[in-house]
Amino acid sequence: MTTTLIVVVLLALGVGIVLWAVRRKPADRPNPLPRESDTGWNDPLTRADAPPPSRPDADPRP
Repeated sequence: MTTTLIVVVLLALGVGIVLWAVRRKPADRPNPLPRESDTGWNDPLTRADAPPPSRPDADPRP
């Protein structure tokens, strides 16, 4: 009977810990990395000495 009681208490403790960890609010967790809004990872690659792109709607140069 004592062994069964110990097993039941340990199972209840495990379930309680899992429920506590899952139900925590997101604000309780630390932010692992700061969010950066402008990283430039998807910016187009252009050379520094490249001419500007042509604009078809612009007036032709004389």
